[in-house]
Amino acid sequence: MQLSYRGSYYATSEIITPQLPQQQDFTTAKYRGVSYKITKGKRAKNQQPIQLKYRGINYISSGN
Repeated sequence: MQLSYRGSYYATSEIITPQLPQQQDFTTAKYRGVSYKITKGKRAKNQQPIQLKYRGINYISSGN
């Protein structure tokens, strides 16, 4: 997926990009007599450590 920020374009992987919920991921709730649909919470996947560089110094993210 191609994204842009302030005129700079960059690509992201599908793992990072959130997916739209499927129809069965909704649950019905009621507040003050009005029904509405909300998405069910999901557990986040553990992120793999990523090698980063800031001002020429290499870092490895903790993955949390």
